[in-house]
Amino acid sequence: MGLDTVELVMWVEEEFDISLSDDEASVVLTVGDLAELIANKVNEKHGKRWTYIDPLPAVIDVLVKDYGVKREKISTASRIVDDLGLD
Repeated sequence: MGLDTVELVMWVEEEFDISLSDDEASVVLTVGDLAELIANKVNEKHGKRWTYIDPLPAVIDVLVKDYGVKREKISTASRIVDDLGLD
């Protein structure tokens, strides 16, 4: 994982009050994968009934605001490293 992705994982943990293991984070390839992982971890820890749709707007916002990704480049199928340029 590069610095950008490590920072993104740290943001996720703080924003959603969850912990992600290195193994969990290493299998996240797309924006959709990340949103799905967040939803699953929030459900597990906080007893909610989220789907990937719930955390997706916050994920998109952080990619745009903090990483300078153009909003139109972001979809659930966008690969975080290959398509969006995070390292």
